[in-house]
Amino acid sequence: MTAPVQETLKRQALEAFNAGRLEEAAAHCRALLAQDGTAADVWNNLGVILSDLNQPDGAAAALRKSLVLRPEYDKPWVGLGSSAYAANRLDEAVRRWTRAIAANPRQDTGVWFNLGVTHQMRGNADAAALCFDQAERLSPADPLIASQRLLCLNYLDLSGERLLAEHRRFDERFGRQDGRLPAAAPHANRPDPEKRLRIGYLSVEFREHLGAYFLTPLFEAADRGRFEIVCYSILPDTHADAHTARFKAQADGWRTVGHLDDEALAARIRADGIDILVDLAGHSGLNRLPMLARRPAPVQVTWLGYPNGTGMDSVDYRIVDPISDPVGPTDTHAAEMLARLPAPFLCFRPPASAPPVVPLPAGASGTVTFGSFNKLSKITDGTVALWAEVLRRVPDSRLLLKDRPLSDPGTAAAMRARFAAAGIDPARLDLVGFIKDAAGHLAAYNRIDIALDPHPYNGTITTCDTLWMGAPLVTLAGSRHAARVGASLMAAVGLPELVAGTPEQYAAIAAGLAGDLTRLMRLRMGMRERLRASALCDERRFMRNLETAYRLMWQRWCDRSRSDSQSTGG
Repeated sequence: MTAPVQETLKRQALEAFNAGRLEEAAAHCRALLAQDGTAADVWNNLGVILSDLNQPDGAAAALRKSLVLRPEYDKPWVGLGSSAYAANRLDEAVRRWTRAIAANPRQDTGVWFNLGVTHQMRGNADAAALCFDQAERLSPADPLIASQRLLCLNYLDLSGERLLAEHRRFDERFGRQDGRLPAAAPHANRPDPEKRLRIGYLSVEFREHLGAYFLTPLFEAADRGRFEIVCYSILPDTHADAHTARFKAQADGWRTVGHLDDEALAARIRADGIDILVDLAGHSGLNRLPMLARRPAPVQVTWLGYPNGTGMDSVDYRIVDPISDPVGPTDTHAAEMLARLPAPFLCFRPPASAPPVVPLPAGASGTVTFGSFNKLSKITDGTVALWAEVLRRVPDSRLLLKDRPLSDPGTAAAMRARFAAAGIDPARLDLVGFIKDAAGHLAAYNRIDIALDPHPYNGTITTCDTLWMGAPLVTLAGSRHAARVGASLMAAVGLPELVAGTPEQYAAIAAGLAGDLTRLMRLRMGMRERLRASALCDERRFMRNLETAYRLMWQRWCDRSRSDSQSTGG
């Protein structure tokens, strides 16, 4: 085959690949390899194409053949890392992508970002943050990369003031401060402090995960005579479920907006006449924070989906409570005004399909099992040290950890090694990976006697599940919101004595519980009734408090609007 013919086939393969004609692209690559089986780049291209054709074995074989020919060729290492990640072989993915970077440090943003995500999933937030730093340097104009980095920083032991400074940088780049956006036009909303308010909820979580737990009261317990609900769903249609359909049926208005750019989405919200826009994502997931800089609503609020503020001048309020964010110190951690509801700052709808609580596991086994079902990203070295001290004080106890990445043997081995380095026999750990069905996931809580909250990023959904399944939770109250959610939830269910002020007290509380099985059994068998009767599950109380906060926010805007009108002679 002549060189011109080879170049023609390579061009045709690329054109077919870009057009989505994958079988044709693969055929061109095979034709090239039939003539020259030493072309490492063609083997790599074939591997990429076969991966897209969902032929993982063939893809891996092609990529490895490329590496046999050129061991320091970085692209096959990238492809092998992606294949490993897709198969939940996270430890392998980290090794492959790290090898790609060693072969060629000038990797593109995607490699650094994906490596950061994988480090974070495996519980190595420090390494993840460094990867996101590099991804951000390579793509400084991408707000989702900046948000992912900020989310990662919440796992680290940083001060509230430092985190605020980092979040402020986001506003400097993607808010109105950088001069990219013109001044927002005045809003046409009627400044009547007592009118029926149009509340817009912007979220990617109108589904089972977050919606079923915390968003249901927004629909079912709302005062529809005084508040109208319009939902802006960022959720891709492929992720919609039965809860999405139920929310859609209960809303006064529903917009699916994931396909709209910031300008179009802001225009849609403004045209809908939304009085108060509530962002439910913060810097998590597929957020639309840069859109908020366009000021589509007179009052803009963030709540629930992220354990920190946005850092943005265009967001007026953040909804918290006096325990999660004590008056005074935490006000200096937020760009927004903190709107404090009577604790707690959220309301929990228990899962209807939860299995019954079983008697105390330690009663049958004679061994107390501590546990956490939080993401491994929350299990920092400080948390390992905290839990290791608990295990030392209760020598015969065990620790059960559950998170999807623990299905990966390499990730499980790394977690065992971390506890071994902290002086704990890794044989005392029970590591549980992915359980597909929700009922099976909840049933796994019946294996633990006492739950341990991570620090400095506490659980929220996990804590609610833990309590509903009967296990009391020991938590350490820190100095910022993410480290105080556990204190808020435990106070709400009437167990403030399980909130520690120091690591020493945390270990003492956990050991004390482990030494009193009678008390543990009493707590366990009464926990569901305790929750039902608590402020945590009082949907009507929560909604009246939330709606009172909305009304006060609106009245403040009306006062400013009238004052501005008078000062300009309007």
